[in-house]
Amino acid sequence: MNRRSSRIAVGIVAAAACTSMLSGCLGEPGGGSDAADGSTSIVAVNNGEIGRITGAQNPGSQIAMALCEPLTGIEEDGAVFMRGAESLESDDQVTWTVKVADGHTFSDGTPITAKTYVDTFNFVGAGVNAMPSNYAYGPIKGYDELNPAEGKATATEFSGITLVDDSTFTIETKAPNNDVPYILSQLAFCPMPESAFADPLAYDKKPVGNGVYTLEKLDPQVEAVLKKDPKYQGWVPDGAADQITFRVYTDTNTAYQDVVAGNADVLRDLPPGLIAQGRNALGDKGLTAIDRNALAAYFAWPTYLDEKFPIEVRQAFSMIVDRETISKDLFKGATLPWGSLMPNSVDAFREDACGRYCTFDPDAAKALIEKSGFTGTIPLNYSSESTTDAATALAISNSAKEIGLVVEPKPVPAAALSETVNSYELDGPIIQLWGSSFPAASEWVASVYIDANYRLKYSDPQGEAAVAAALAAPTPDEAIAQWQKAEDRILADQVLQPLYQQVRYIAHTPCVVPHAAGGDQQIYRTEVTCS
Repeated sequence: MNRRSSRIAVGIVAAAACTSMLSGCLGEPGGGSDAADGSTSIVAVNNGEIGRITGAQNPGSQIAMALCEPLTGIEEDGAVFMRGAESLESDDQVTWTVKVADGHTFSDGTPITAKTYVDTFNFVGAGVNAMPSNYAYGPIKGYDELNPAEGKATATEFSGITLVDDSTFTIETKAPNNDVPYILSQLAFCPMPESAFADPLAYDKKPVGNGVYTLEKLDPQVEAVLKKDPKYQGWVPDGAADQITFRVYTDTNTAYQDVVAGNADVLRDLPPGLIAQGRNALGDKGLTAIDRNALAAYFAWPTYLDEKFPIEVRQAFSMIVDRETISKDLFKGATLPWGSLMPNSVDAFREDACGRYCTFDPDAAKALIEKSGFTGTIPLNYSSESTTDAATALAISNSAKEIGLVVEPKPVPAAALSETVNSYELDGPIIQLWGSSFPAASEWVASVYIDANYRLKYSDPQGEAAVAAALAAPTPDEAIAQWQKAEDRILADQVLQPLYQQVRYIAHTPCVVPHAAGGDQQIYRTEVTCS
């Protein structure tokens, strides 16, 4: 399935028994310690082999979050605060002046200056260097010259980035963009020492970071061991463990059972099928739901199918979806019925932006189908690897039968489905799960107009004008009004239809408290409460 979320690294925190071949000895299960100095440790396990771990190579890496101090950070409520930057200011939302915090260094003691960031940005932002996080630099002036659609680059540095002095540099965006404080919180903008540029892949295996932790050991098929850097000068999460071991698990069910048995600390993103069991086994003290959502499921209707499925058919389809029952009965509270393009982690969120077309109303749906004269079949595409999507598609198909409409569930292997989407060859709507890089409305609304994201061939001059006005708005309230206007346009055109928000549950032992940033749990922020 075509999934835009950059938060793709799923981690599990576990404490193995001391007799285990892979063990890290803890005192009390669940974040305790028997060290004489009272230090604490937890063990975070990737589902599968540990891949690339630095921000330039993997913008969703849980390990990189611990190794990197970006220029800005995100609070649990989604607010931005300064980290590697002392200040970030703009009078016009186009030119941003960055003052780098004094005294911050890489873990090897190398000073971090304004030039460090400028050199990093020019390296990662240049397409010739093939950095996976390159896309995040798209809003900066000069990106197109560094990343031409065809031919060779016509520049070697961003025209929009200027070094002012040792502690100051400026960033100029292509257009007004008040999301820059959020953008600079991404791992894509982690500073890299000069030594990293010669061989980025080698650096990825032995990174010299600037964050709360340093990498002490890496065996991709076994574990990565991180320890707090005593020389680190920046923000440290409350109660953060002194050591985190990210350990490879090959089965989520096994990891879950370790949490239940008290041999593991935290399981990030408990699968929907385990939530009911988790409630029974762990209770309120061992199962935490992140109260701000950051994953949303939608039906997407490419505009190149508008003639085949006119708007009345699309509206009717949405109205035969019983979102309340799907969430309550089918998924047992693992999802929440949703009527907005945005999650509740975004300031512009409205609970019922979709209105009547996201309300279960079979009679109204039947009337719309009769009005349209539609008599065909609606193929509902989804990844054959997703049992959640399969259950959703079956429920909708059964609901459609009640009004004489034929909706055919169509499972497709994920890779083939992605190719179909990217080739503009869908034959019907598709179920898609999306996430965001940061909790801002642009990630959920502006992104719809970027064809590379959804491949809908969708454009709307009024909606795009509202997006531009939102990004240039001088106040948050003015921005919110414009984001909601753009959202209304998309919902009216029925190219995206909200389905549900996926509730992110964390399974854990009583001695640890999971924490998130704008709706996304981050392992290095796990708070250890038992000494």
